[in-house]
Amino acid sequence: MNDKKLSRIKVAVLYRVIQHWRAPMFKRMSNIEDVDLTVYYGADFKGTKVISGTNLKGFKSIKLLTIKINWKIGNKFGRQMPFCPFLIFRLILDSPDVILTEGVSNFANAIQGFLYAKIFKKKIIWWGLGRLQNAQRDTLKDKFINYFEKKCDAHIVYSSIGKKYYLSIGYPDEKIFTAVNVVDTDKIFKIRQNKSFIDKSKPNNGFNILYIGALTNVKKVDVLIRAFAILEKKYNNIYLNIVGSGSEQDKLISLSESLKLENIFFRGQVIDGLHEYFAISDVFVLPGLGGLAISEAMAYGLPVIASIGDGCEVDLIDSTNGIVDPNLNEELLAAYLEDFYKNPEKLQNLKKSSLNKIANNYNVNSYISNIGKAIHYVKGK
Repeated sequence: MNDKKLSRIKVAVLYRVIQHWRAPMFKRMSNIEDVDLTVYYGADFKGTKVISGTNLKGFKSIKLLTIKINWKIGNKFGRQMPFCPFLIFRLILDSPDVILTEGVSNFANAIQGFLYAKIFKKKIIWWGLGRLQNAQRDTLKDKFINYFEKKCDAHIVYSSIGKKYYLSIGYPDEKIFTAVNVVDTDKIFKIRQNKSFIDKSKPNNGFNILYIGALTNVKKVDVLIRAFAILEKKYNNIYLNIVGSGSEQDKLISLSESLKLENIFFRGQVIDGLHEYFAISDVFVLPGLGGLAISEAMAYGLPVIASIGDGCEVDLIDSTNGIVDPNLNEELLAAYLEDFYKNPEKLQNLKKSSLNKIANNYNVNSYISNIGKAIHYVKGK
């Protein structure tokens, strides 16, 4: 027993904050065989989505003193990065075997993890997007980041798009592990068995469109609203639920009012009871950046229409369960939605395919398994 305990791999996860949807993943990661995991994270950025959840149980975590770095995009704060100045000293004290760090978005702390790993001959795994689809990474800053990325012992990427990027810069295939970005799909499958969910999801006379996410400029929710306006002029039994909050909320509400929309509902941010909106919906739309909500929608049995997200849309969505269109605009989106509306049999097949993809290919178990493979790879297990 003691020998087995001594042989466990000490893993330090460096993350900006522990969002409520990440906490269950860290709990599962802490149960990976031979892994002793601790999450090191920073302070909340209030008023943004970079805040920790309240239920951080089932895994070890350490909140560190934080200097908050806010970058402006235009006239607004668009990116948040914590800098924990004593992180490297804490790592030296705790002496983890493997650093598993959120990448570019947490660069101020990732660089400390990198230095610790190289100085003390430990292993480091870089965890992140790699690159957004069709985006360029050839600035001086990108090349600076590339230097560190290339010298990591392994990469965990959110999608095949991320893997292609690292292959393109000459990083070895065997050191890249694709853990397609998903939510706790097992939890959703349990919710789907509840009588309350089953009752709410019974067919009704309407066609319900759902968006869940931040209401910010990069999410392009205005495209969805304008597409919905086209449909509402034709049909009186189509509804749109927008769940979330953000800096663009007032503008989006004003837009819906100017278009004189009657069947659009802004629900605000919802955490508890979110499943009720999935239960009554027929299709999920992600018109701009994002990705995690795709797997959530699919696990609830919804087809997805998406544009360019974080890359996972390429792996998760195909013609059998939805549409990915990098050129998505209001006219195209309205046409796709109308096709689903007018073809209920097709819609049912799309729903079944979404469920099958999550059950058989892209779920929380495959996600955690690939993270475990990366950890064991760098330690030679």
